[in-house]
Amino acid sequence: MIAAVEAYLELRRAAGYSMRDADRILRSYGRFAHARHDRFVKVATIHAWAKRARSPERREALVRKVALLARHLHAEDPRHEIPSYRVFAADPFQRPQPFIFTREQIIALMATARRHAYNGDAYATLIGLLAATGLRISEALSLRLDDLTRDGLFVRETKCHKSRLVPLHPTVERELVAFLDRRRSARCDRIFVGVNGGPLSYDRLKLWYRRFLAAIGIDCKQTPRPRLHCLRHSFAVHALEASDSMTGAEHQLALTTYLGHATVASTYWYLEATPRLLTSIAERSARFTRRSR
Repeated sequence: MIAAVEAYLELRRAAGYSMRDADRILRSYGRFAHARHDRFVKVATIHAWAKRARSPERREALVRKVALLARHLHAEDPRHEIPSYRVFAADPFQRPQPFIFTREQIIALMATARRHAYNGDAYATLIGLLAATGLRISEALSLRLDDLTRDGLFVRETKCHKSRLVPLHPTVERELVAFLDRRRSARCDRIFVGVNGGPLSYDRLKLWYRRFLAAIGIDCKQTPRPRLHCLRHSFAVHALEASDSMTGAEHQLALTTYLGHATVASTYWYLEATPRLLTSIAERSARFTRRSR
């Protein structure tokens, strides 16, 4: 199964798909199926693998990812089984409630990274960059040295094959340039590198991130979960909270572009992320209703 997964990923990339998330998921399934000595895709194996996820929605999303692989393989050999949808959840795309980091928690995370982690300067700078720009983790880890320009960070070919320029606050730019001056020599041109000089590993980052959370008293298993991606959510929410009642719509559109969302609808859900934003919506609605009378 491992060879079949790799061949499928190679074919999809050749067709123009980035497969940044799918490769990790499908390789995980491939290793699981290989350990069970499966020669063909089996629905029972898919379900057993997907059940390791925490939520029904996540399990359903995993099944759907593997179903694409199963359809591809089934076209050549009908012995590959195709799983049905809606086994674990009716809608796998419900967004989990975000954990919104405070400014003090972000500072504590960065300080802990510098004190306790080998290569801690890289982890601290990366956490700060995610919190200050709202970049996706994959985008930050893929940054190359020449992506830092006078006008900001050039984020290449990310989700939906879109590239964008992310302007940086002068303090963020200054910290990033200072980090690059301190950075260890590397055998690649990535901004964030690991201890071996190669690209910083996402799995390694997640391992250290959980340790940083524990060190500042945040349980990584609490609800809502303080996932790495929540640094992006925190940036978006704080940006919207900083807008006033007259510029909220403009901030929403600007944030959509800055975050690299395909449509503004992908940014609307942040408006329900905190009581403060919901209160702001209620107040604007009340004012609009009074003016309409």
